[in-house]
Amino acid sequence: MAEEPAVESSTFSSLVLSMAAAALAGLGRAVVPGAEKPEVNLPLARHSIDTLAMLKTKTEGNRTEEETRLLDELLTELKLLYVKTESGQQPASGASGPR
Repeated sequence: MAEEPAVESSTFSSLVLSMAAAALAGLGRAVVPGAEKPEVNLPLARHSIDTLAMLKTKTEGNRTEEETRLLDELLTELKLLYVKTESGQQPASGASGPR
């Protein structure tokens, strides 16, 4: 009988990272399962980024410093990547998305 992979417990940080991954997929920086290569889907990226911004607003005063730092850094990088992708610019060599 095969073991099921361990699933990380649900945390605010895991939710934020999941939304960031969706944004990166929409920005063509990650391959979506079932796709052969990355594809740009700006509406999906915008929705994910907007959702993260909404989470930031709605959770103000209820996050740890680490959660706030993660959210702020991801939002900054994702917004920059969105603008670059929208304008057709390619990321700098080695830039594959948020750290």
